[in-house]
Amino acid sequence: MNTDASDPRAAIWLAVAQLCSADENMSATKFTPAFVDALSRVVLSQAETMASDLECFARHAKRAKISVDDVKLCARRNNSMTELLSTKADAIKQASKDS
Repeated sequence: MNTDASDPRAAIWLAVAQLCSADENMSATKFTPAFVDALSRVVLSQAETMASDLECFARHAKRAKISVDDVKLCARRNNSMTELLSTKADAIKQASKDS
């Protein structure tokens, strides 16, 4: 795999490899290069699906831009992720009001 970070696939592979390496350092688990490649493909596929969903949600709302609400809608089946996104969005909104 080309590890040039300007290529999104390579950047995803590198991030997954780094996360796997960090996990290996904290546990007895070992990840093969084939596993890292497969997991990278899954992450890329999920990112592509999410990007498509986000575009559809914005288009359905007759907007040209994707909003935080679209992202929260993508995460609606994962309560902890939705809560985290809401908390972060509120913090960003508050920080922009304060500045």
